[in-house]
Amino acid sequence: MLIGMPTYSGLIPNQTVTSLLQLHKPCPTAFMSLERQRIDKARNAMVKETLDNGFDYLFFVDDDNPIPPDTLEKLMEDDKDIVIAPILGRNPNKEGKYPLCAFYSKKVKADGEEISLYENIEKFKEDGEYLHRIDAGGTGCMLIKREVLEKLWEKHEGLPFEFGETKFKKPIYIKGIEYKKRTMSEDCEFCERATKEGFEIWLDDRIRPVHFSNINVIKYNG
Repeated sequence: MLIGMPTYSGLIPNQTVTSLLQLHKPCPTAFMSLERQRIDKARNAMVKETLDNGFDYLFFVDDDNPIPPDTLEKLMEDDKDIVIAPILGRNPNKEGKYPLCAFYSKKVKADGEEISLYENIEKFKEDGEYLHRIDAGGTGCMLIKREVLEKLWEKHEGLPFEFGETKFKKPIYIKGIEYKKRTMSEDCEFCERATKEGFEIWLDDRIRPVHFSNINVIKYNG
């Protein structure tokens, strides 16, 4: 397994380093960090390293997301194509709540075609389960199987992670809000590409990483 950690500044908080040292590693593991690279380029470089060196998994951990020691054990036990842990965004919404970095999609019509728009999950579709199938999720704590990376690397010519933007010929209106384009982060774009190829994305809410913001430590409590 390759653990990949993009870090723009090159400075990793002590709590994150400690969590990696304490992490239970159920298979031989290497670590790769890239600094001062645009996030999509850093993630693509880590995918290439995974494929070139025969790793079976790529495990993304962001530098502001310390993780519990049993994170990898649980994610590997889930045995999913792509599986993430629940992480809250670092900035509150208008209601003062921190949104979950996990998404359900809904289909809308734009320029005569169906496209997906992604909304932060407020309530999971499954009750009483710890595994939830989702449509997209953040890469703050994400385990990806090799076969996913192989397929998307070939399909997208070495750029499985990219920022996505679709400009509409005519604006669309949803709940009275006008949209002239759909802008996608590199992680949502990756997830959409993966699901189009038939891979599944899941969230395991037994795992509770924290997320550092400028002033708070934010943790998902269900």
